[in-house]
Amino acid sequence: MPIETVAYTLLGLLVGSFLNVCIYRIPLGKSIVFPGSACPDCGRPVRPWDNIPVLSYLLLRGKCRACRRPISPRYPAVELLAALAFFVSIRTWGLSSPTLVNSLFLAAVIVLVFTDYDHRILPNKITIPGTIAGIVLSPWQDPAFYQDNVSMAAASLFGNAAPAALPWVGSVLGAAIGGGLLYAVGFAYEKLRRRQGLGMGDVKMMALVGAFLGWPLALLTIFAGSLLGTLVGIFLILFRKSNLQTKLAFGVFLGVASALAAFRGLDFLVWYLGTPR
Repeated sequence: MPIETVAYTLLGLLVGSFLNVCIYRIPLGKSIVFPGSACPDCGRPVRPWDNIPVLSYLLLRGKCRACRRPISPRYPAVELLAALAFFVSIRTWGLSSPTLVNSLFLAAVIVLVFTDYDHRILPNKITIPGTIAGIVLSPWQDPAFYQDNVSMAAASLFGNAAPAALPWVGSVLGAAIGGGLLYAVGFAYEKLRRRQGLGMGDVKMMALVGAFLGWPLALLTIFAGSLLGTLVGIFLILFRKSNLQTKLAFGVFLGVASALAAFRGLDFLVWYLGTPR
């Protein structure tokens, strides 16, 4: 395995450790910078050598060194998930700018998935700056994400400036269409059923997805996330774990779908639409 792949995967482990801090602190309104990491049970600061991703958890046998209370296995799981995201990113795009952009995107998605699962919230501190970052970084994203019919039409208006303008157009359209469509669905549901079906957090999350991936993959994310959520809902009802009134964390399914769309969405659309790439 190339040394850059190993190094980038290890970087993912370190990023995953920081994501754990975000997942725990952001919903509580705490700073993600100060103070340093501490045991959530006894409050004792975590020593640097006890804060090595995954390895420290294994050496401590999943327990706090001070109070010996169990540490949630989610901590190493998030670190490994981030490492996996970074590994697949560099294997997909190589050592290039799209790898960095999509690693940032997936890191944001990981935080959103776990905060939505735990608290049923998708924090503005992630979705709004994330959407802005997706638009700003669009010139360094994989150009294939923005090669859609609307962007092509815009190219005819920009003329020679099209290569520079095209990513911005695709990113802004992605944010507007991704978030806008979900908002329209939620608005229609609320009018028909007279109760809220989707929160604005889901809308803002889809704006983030669209900003990073463009509108075709944003639409694919909504479709795949809805399908996945429906299947999980049916499964839970069949096994009497929930009922028709149970609210599922839709952001979890959107997050899983967006990650799949980032890596395989274009290939799926090319296959489904039967168009050459």
